[in-house]
Amino acid sequence: MRLSEDRVNAIAYKIAFELVKKRYVKTAANLRQVTTWVEKPIIEHLSAEDALDAEVRAMLSKMTTAPPEGSVAWQTLFQKRKEDLAAKRQYEL
Repeated sequence: MRLSEDRVNAIAYKIAFELVKKRYVKTAANLRQVTTWVEKPIIEHLSAEDALDAEVRAMLSKMTTAPPEGSVAWQTLFQKRKEDLAAKRQYEL
């Protein structure tokens, strides 16, 4: 993932804290449970994007005329293929 689990947890905690503080979420659950509730879709989204990245990398590695990995041309091609695949799957980046 682009973010570590600790970082995701910290972000989710801040969101959960504000939701509870501003009373957008009315719950008998403690802050830790609300944090877990907020954290889950963030992790799912990042994991799905990681899977998409891996699939695009595999596609590019099979290309015979692909530019060298890490080059500007490769990064541009990677981003284009990723956006195309995401749109095809109706996945928002």
